[in-house]
Amino acid sequence: MARAALPLLPLLPLLWLLSWVPPGAGTDTLSVQMLPQVLGLLGENATLPCQLQSLQPGTRVTQLTWEFQKQDQPLVSVAVFHPQEGLKVKESRDPNQPPRVKFLAATVGGDLTDASLTVSELRVEDEGTYVCHISTFPQGSAAGKTQLRVRVPPQNRVELQEVSPGLISGERVPVALCISERGRPPAQVSWALDDSNAMTSGKQEQEPGPLLGTVTVTSLLSMVPSSRTSGKNVTCRVEHESLEEPALLPVTLSVSYLPEVSISGYDDNWYIGRENMTLSCEVHSNPEPENVVWKTTTGTLPRSAEAQGRRLLIRTVDESINTTFICLVTNTIGTGQGELTIQLKGPPLGKQPDYTAAIATGAVIGVLVLGAVVIILFLCRRRLFDWCLSSSSANSANRADNANRANSKNRMYSANGTNRVRYSVVNGQCDTNRGPR
Repeated sequence: MARAALPLLPLLPLLWLLSWVPPGAGTDTLSVQMLPQVLGLLGENATLPCQLQSLQPGTRVTQLTWEFQKQDQPLVSVAVFHPQEGLKVKESRDPNQPPRVKFLAATVGGDLTDASLTVSELRVEDEGTYVCHISTFPQGSAAGKTQLRVRVPPQNRVELQEVSPGLISGERVPVALCISERGRPPAQVSWALDDSNAMTSGKQEQEPGPLLGTVTVTSLLSMVPSSRTSGKNVTCRVEHESLEEPALLPVTLSVSYLPEVSISGYDDNWYIGRENMTLSCEVHSNPEPENVVWKTTTGTLPRSAEAQGRRLLIRTVDESINTTFICLVTNTIGTGQGELTIQLKGPPLGKQPDYTAAIATGAVIGVLVLGAVVIILFLCRRRLFDWCLSSSSANSANRADNANRANSKNRMYSANGTNRVRYSVVNGQCDTNRGPR
């Protein structure tokens, strides 16, 4: 067994030599610190940070390299920095144009732990993935990547839309157009109304912008033409990655619409005999009305009604006013109308006929008539009584000679010497009797 162990002894120093590394080497892994994404604006400069981490003493940087890759394409070297040779960049298409990439801090003979790269005068084609490689000795190399996104701030404007008269039919029509032009990526466009917090996107379309890779977004706002639409304040709201806050573009709508007509002035208390009543034709119109016509559902106006532009004067309310009045208003868009039906009522409580005076007058007249009748009857009775009395006296004179012979029952003189004469209403005859009754 001792013979078997001897050949292993000379190998121990060799194994120790192979396993030895300089002090501190390999104890930490190299890494680079980078941003996952960098945003740059078209035409401006963008810096891609790349900072070496965990570099041990005695380790030196041997080379800095940046590579670029577009989607689904191979990596392409764009810039290399050597400690002695300095910067080397990819050849430009235009030999007279200076390179647009440079290392931010690396210098020949200087500290090469900062490999940050600056891309100037950004173009749309600069967008893509950038890979930073830092090679060292003896620690090896480290790499990382960042995404450069080129942003183009959109140019925004809002335009009012002219509404064609032929399109107006009570349906929605285009009233305003918001344009967000040549943005990258496409902007988000919406509309805010002044009377609510509601937002609407309108009808949106996208098309390629004038610059390669840019997009123009349009949003068409549609509404039903009316008095509530015209004069309304709306705001186009544009949101984009290049903007710290949304861009707001307010505009006041000016929409043409048919006349909106209503009739006022009727208090639901019109009665026959009421005078100087007025109806008014209330109109909302854009453009302004050109003509106003009053009529009724049966045709012409009643004789007591007089049209005075937007006013209708009713001189005296009569049965002919118990109808439906129509006000027709015309502008360049078309004609609108308003209707109002009048229903005549009885006199109001404050206008009820005063029967008290009539009753009092009738009572007085009745008393006077009754008194006159009583007086006439009394006079007639008196005259008839006098006639009967005179007739009785004549008859008494003729029978004077026989008075002494007549029975005391037939005497015409009573005990007190006064004649008693009666007139019978029943038989219309005078009756003379002696003595009291």
